[in-house]
Amino acid sequence: MEPSQRKLLATTSLGHFVNDGTNFFVPVIAALLASGHGIVPLEITAMLAVYYASSSVLSLYVGRWADRSGKPLALMALGLALLGIGMGGFYVSLALLSGPSGFAGAVLASFLVGFGTSFYHPLGATLLQQGFERKELGVVLGVNGAMGSLGRAVYPILFFLVGLALTQNSALLVFAAAGLVSALTVGQRAPPASTPAEGTLSTTAPEVPRARTALTAGIVTLTVVAFVRSAANLGIVAFLPTYMEYVRPLWSGAPLGVEVTIMYVGGIVGQPIFGLLAGRVDTRALLGLSSLGSALATVGFLAFTGILAIALIVLIGFFTFSAFPLLMSLSNEHVDRRAKSLANSMVFGLGMGIGGVLGPLVVGVLSSDRYSRLPLGFYAMAGLGIVAACAVLAIPSAKGKRSKVPLFG
Repeated sequence: MEPSQRKLLATTSLGHFVNDGTNFFVPVIAALLASGHGIVPLEITAMLAVYYASSSVLSLYVGRWADRSGKPLALMALGLALLGIGMGGFYVSLALLSGPSGFAGAVLASFLVGFGTSFYHPLGATLLQQGFERKELGVVLGVNGAMGSLGRAVYPILFFLVGLALTQNSALLVFAAAGLVSALTVGQRAPPASTPAEGTLSTTAPEVPRARTALTAGIVTLTVVAFVRSAANLGIVAFLPTYMEYVRPLWSGAPLGVEVTIMYVGGIVGQPIFGLLAGRVDTRALLGLSSLGSALATVGFLAFTGILAIALIVLIGFFTFSAFPLLMSLSNEHVDRRAKSLANSMVFGLGMGIGGVLGPLVVGVLSSDRYSRLPLGFYAMAGLGIVAACAVLAIPSAKGKRSKVPLFG
């Protein structure tokens, strides 16, 4: 690996660590609002819907912006800054406000954090897709994705430890500072200055793409599959902290942050493994396996307790958080370099993001005003996960020329 490539991987990995750490910490904040502010499930659902909707819908704008400007690192830094500002907003909502104003503040903070998370995945994937050869891409995406999983695992336990030293509310300020510091760090980094070869990062202004350049058969189908998969997985993951807080903890007296960390640890191992296999096994089959594995692990988690339940929640994390290297490897095969950020935004922003809105919404509606009904929503999402596993059969083979031809023009 060239020094410029190591620098690129380190910079994007830092962004992934902070982005995903903040991203998947929002459901923990939802649990705090429920326990400390008396917010009912439908209000939590509304907050999560705003969060996931802003992340998904605005991701398309971010992808288009990046392809036109040719400045993905600067935009990535902006996204990380928004994460820090949004986490500060959660602190204000929990520590300084109460009642309707506290809920309104939490919704606004959800929007800011959601907008912030719309930047990283399409931009980080584009930088890696353009900075590494195709044969290296799966492994690099897996390593980069593992840093995102590490962020998801570290943030909850860090929240618990800082909360012991200070207060839970004050711990949110640590995460706000992390977002702002990482934004400054990424913003000061420059792309590799070497002359790009095939498959390497270009520092020149790219040709302005047309939106339809990204609308290949492969990208459209992959976006639909990502939508179904995300609805199933995030419908479960978004409410698991609340489920463990109100219905059934992993073990008696377990701190919520520790319980959530156990789930996210599975993704630290899973992403590099799936990324390594993506270059050696049909990536479509791996995507189907990950969806099926997540669904079956969820059903098992609901059925068992004790050590087996702990092992199963690790498996939920192992399979659920494998999407980044798999989806981005497939996306890279179905679009040319002129519209990579837009295509990545369609798959990860539109597909994963809007699916992430629908899943928690369905689970919240099925639960109504009783947290004890959350398992009903989880079973429904597990069934949808099996549908997602079957849907991968519709993704065109990257070896076929037809998958690389735009649908329009």
